[in-house]
Amino acid sequence: MYQRAVITDEISQDFARAVEVAREFGLDGVELRSAWDKNPHELGKDERRKILDLAGQAGLAIPCIAAPIFKCQLYDERDHQEHLTVLQRCLEVAHEMGAGLIRGFTFWDDGDFERALPWIAERLTAVEPILREAKVKLVLESDPATAANSHQKLARVLALVASDVIRALWDPGNNLYVSGAGRPFPEGYELLRPYLAHIHVKDVCRPAGAAEPEACCLGQGEVGFAQVFQRLIADGYEGWLSLETHYRKRGPISDKLLALPKGSAFSLGGEEASRECLTAWNGMMSR
Repeated sequence: MYQRAVITDEISQDFARAVEVAREFGLDGVELRSAWDKNPHELGKDERRKILDLAGQAGLAIPCIAAPIFKCQLYDERDHQEHLTVLQRCLEVAHEMGAGLIRGFTFWDDGDFERALPWIAERLTAVEPILREAKVKLVLESDPATAANSHQKLARVLALVASDVIRALWDPGNNLYVSGAGRPFPEGYELLRPYLAHIHVKDVCRPAGAAEPEACCLGQGEVGFAQVFQRLIADGYEGWLSLETHYRKRGPISDKLLALPKGSAFSLGGEEASRECLTAWNGMMSR
């Protein structure tokens, strides 16, 4: 059976508050992206200790560090070196937290995936020894703003890299933001299933008259999460699912914050929406 978590800044920048809500809804863990307006690699020693203590006291694991690794320019060497430093710092955080996964991306999309593909594979393959030594997996997400912006493209990256320490983070909702990307389930799931190491739970709808797709309450979008959960159980998936709400009742999150989620502006209104999603998720689990 899979284990359930929530990305803490989808609830609050106050890590203690996020832990309280996670425990209230019977979750198994929390995923760290930003706390007290800092990304994981920006947190000080005392802040990291506080996170570990709060999670430990609540009996919650920290399975993944949701870092912004390789959300940078693919061909810019300075950018690349800066993100290698971020990766090293996040590995330190992962060790402290007992996290076996670090989230990463496939660089910003410049519109030419075929040209980018061998570069992406080369950049990723170069960090494989670092990950292997650290005994941590890098899980790649098909973010709509990145080069591998769909499950189809991410599967091609992973097939080319062919590494047991560079795997897939399946976020089915993300495919719905990309025109022509195909259905996230079951087609997207089948493409990434051979590489699957982590899952984000985010539902997305395309309201009539809306210019762009929008995150919505879990179960009210187009992903079909009730069927997804059933399939994961049937397939014996024993990894983690983390709620990445991205839904706000007061209106959609800005494109800028969606590209680089962080801080109080991102978390504003998050607890209310996350509670609604967690209530829906618990309802699905009880059926």
